[in-house]
Amino acid sequence: MIAPGTYVLTRTLYVKGPLADVVIRGSSDRRDDVVLQGPGMTNPDYGAVEFGIWVGGDVQRLTLANMTIRDVYFHPIIMNAGPQSPHLYNLHLINGGQQLLKTNPADDGSGINNGVIEYSMFEYAPNSRDWYANAIQVLAGSGWIIRNNLIKNIKAPHGEMAGPAMLAWFSASGTIVEGNTFINCQREISIGLIDRTPNDHTGGVVRNNFIYRDSTVEDGDVAIAVFDSPGTKVLNNSIFIAGGSYPNAIEYRFPNATGVIIQNNLTNKVIAARDGATATVVGNYTSATIDMFANAAAGDLHLVAGATAAIDHGSALPDVMVDWDGQPRGAGGTPDIGADEFISGTKPPPATPKNVRIVPPP
Repeated sequence: MIAPGTYVLTRTLYVKGPLADVVIRGSSDRRDDVVLQGPGMTNPDYGAVEFGIWVGGDVQRLTLANMTIRDVYFHPIIMNAGPQSPHLYNLHLINGGQQLLKTNPADDGSGINNGVIEYSMFEYAPNSRDWYANAIQVLAGSGWIIRNNLIKNIKAPHGEMAGPAMLAWFSASGTIVEGNTFINCQREISIGLIDRTPNDHTGGVVRNNFIYRDSTVEDGDVAIAVFDSPGTKVLNNSIFIAGGSYPNAIEYRFPNATGVIIQNNLTNKVIAARDGATATVVGNYTSATIDMFANAAAGDLHLVAGATAAIDHGSALPDVMVDWDGQPRGAGGTPDIGADEFISGTKPPPATPKNVRIVPPP
């Protein structure tokens, strides 16, 4: 347990197995009270501080919580082969030179499985060092849950394109991405990335996410990508892209992207197939306007009363029983399209960050 303060790192913190049920956390519930700070994401003289926290070997059920890790030349957190079931909770990862959180596979291709990333904040300020950037990259892992996070400014310098803010690929499977807020990223969610054998990703659900991108974001691409990922579901997401010329909000791509379901999504851009992919695409609304949302520029895509094109026009889905706030679907009798279920006469909680008390396990 780490007392409040800013700790200037002189070397990477290594967590090397065999270990089980280790918890490293700040002593308060405020992630900005404890700061682990490196020499800078653009400083090649990083010495012994390549990373913030390095995890590898047989490390079971590691919890990292209640802290900020920032300004390192490579990754604020990197997990190499061996760890299983990590839990990342109430973290703030900012300004790593590469991916803010990266999980790598073993030499045999097996990944780190059953991780949970929740109630955390990932950002570059104002942008990444170069194009080789993601907030979260899961390679080969199965069963990851990424939920209720705020992810901002995953964008590269002028003329470059950062990677997807949340990327699960390299034969990953079963990824769940839900209840997150993305603000001003060039690409937000990618389930799979390339056409490979076996599939780049399999299954998984993307649901109840808020995605907003303003006109200052250059060289933007698709918001939600299902690439070479059969059986993936994209349900009840709200996407508003204010600027940029890229025409599509959601894409499914490559011949093995079959059995994909895209339903109840609210966007202002097109949903499109590419390179032989097939999907069931029903019940989406692709003509959203900014006045349908409470405060889109702040990432708040709660519906307002005037959003009649979305309210009560969705379908009940067993995979989406609640909305972005955890409120039951179908308050008006029929579920709404998009990530928010509008409830007349109630004021929704603030969109970012979510107001929860952070109490990690002892």
